Amino acid sequence: MPVYDIILMEDNTMKRKNIRLITAIALVMALAVSATGLAFADSTGSEDGTLQTAFGGWFGGQQGTMPGRMGGSASYASEPSEIVTSSLTSNSAEELSADLASAETIVMSDSNNSVKISKAGTYIVTGTCSNGNLAVKKGTTGVVLILKDLDLTSTVGATVSLNKGTEVKVIIQGTVKLTDNESLADEESDDFDGAALKAKAGSSVVLTGDGTLIVNGNCKNGIKVSDLEDDDKAAGYTEASFIIDGENLTIKVTAANDGINSGTDLTIKSGNITVSAADDGVKADYILTIGEEGTAGPVINVAKSKEGIEGATINIYSGTIDVTASDDGINAANSDLTGYTYSLNIMGGTINISAGSDGIDSNGNVNIIGGLTTILKSANNGGNGGLDYDGSGYVKDGCLVNPYGTTMDSGKGGMGGMGGKGGQQPDFSQKGQRPGMNGQMPYSQPPDGQSGATPDNSSSNDRGKGRMNNQQPELPQDGQGSMPEPPQDGQEPPEAPQDGHQPSPENTETSEDQQLNWFQRLIRTIIGWFTKDISR
Repeated sequence: MPVYDIILMEDNTMKRKNIRLITAIALVMALAVSATGLAFADSTGSEDGTLQTAFGGWFGGQQGTMPGRMGGSASYASEPSEIVTSSLTSNSAEELSADLASAETIVMSDSNNSVKISKAGTYIVTGTCSNGNLAVKKGTTGVVLILKDLDLTSTVGATVSLNKGTEVKVIIQGTVKLTDNESLADEESDDFDGAALKAKAGSSVVLTGDGTLIVNGNCKNGIKVSDLEDDDKAAGYTEASFIIDGENLTIKVTAANDGINSGTDLTIKSGNITVSAADDGVKADYILTIGEEGTAGPVINVAKSKEGIEGATINIYSGTIDVTASDDGINAANSDLTGYTYSLNIMGGTINISAGSDGIDSNGNVNIIGGLTTILKSANNGGNGGLDYDGSGYVKDGCLVNPYGTTMDSGKGGMGGMGGKGGQQPDFSQKGQRPGMNGQMPYSQPPDGQSGATPDNSSSNDRGKGRMNNQQPELPQDGQGSMPEPPQDGQEPPEAPQDGHQPSPENTETSEDQQLNWFQRLIRTIIGWFTKDISR
């Protein structure tokens, strides 16, 4: 809510009148919202009819559905849904160390353009080659591959191929440039890899170092981790484990399709990664893990993408992540899976999203329990918004800010707009606080000159998802359809109800009507108290 300057006149009487009027307006607004919530209490899932406002946990109340905005299978949760973690966030390649004393140096060139490593050891690979390949033979383990000041381009297969069942630690030193110039016309051939760096089924790979890796996926993907196919299973291979972990490692990826794509799980523990992709920036078909609890995590900048970060399950523990996407910013989905419970889980980190469609989209559940996530830009229509999900939504000890009408913070009452267990104002002292907020409502100026207003999204295209909105309830009216008149000048205001008892109704009313009329009378009383001498 914007904070308006209050200009106080020098005259003390005028000061008192202005303050009194502003206080009256604020109290009336708060009570009006609370009164409106009573009308929604039973229809919004409150089991005992306890106060439930249309603004959910910010004004307190029981857990429930926002009236008129929810449907289908989406729901607001009082507890987080199950968080499924990957079993591939560590592997045996992490334990490998370079033996520089016995390392073999390989210089690649146009005359030495095909290198295949077939036994354990440490290898330093350098040089420049306009059309060549570096491969680790199928089933070879114990390999430490140091790529140092290497410029390698390939027109047939990946420039670096880590074949099935391999165990490889790849260390980047200096500046390494890998360019895939294959042709999509050859996609059905056995030699086609569709990536500059490829790890195949059953491999255990760690990508680390302190240099700069430049990946150009001119044909299709930049970095690709293969999925596990039926014939791989029959041959005894398991899913590949691919981990990016280098505090001082810089990776720059451009790709005609996906920047980094895994057909299985993908783990990014650390590193400085920039991706510019025509399709997905960073994608895992199953579980994408970013960061680790208690660490600074990676710095990931998806500078260009269709969908920025995607996985059937996305677990973010730490890191600084900036996403620019023409479609969804972060998307928990995989159209190839059936019967899978999709989930986006943010436990920490700082995330900024600028999206053309949904800022955050989950075809299943959303759990935000840490960190600071900001939707800088998103669509705002019947099917898209800052937060869009099909299953359950839960926020605790995390903060999500969308200046286009969706603002959620940990608070005591859950998500703003999502009724929670509590009843206190949001507590911005929790982890994930914006610097300099001083306890105020998080507020961000919408970019590109757009307003922060949220249009009515109640069309039939809402898809029944749990996308939030900022629609205000109407101010409660009296039985004649107009606001009650305040006490006239000189009249004594009626006594406010004592000890929580309501005045006896003058006619037969439902308990809901009695509650609303009680609040109307109290509002009228407050108006009388604070406006009694305004006109004097």
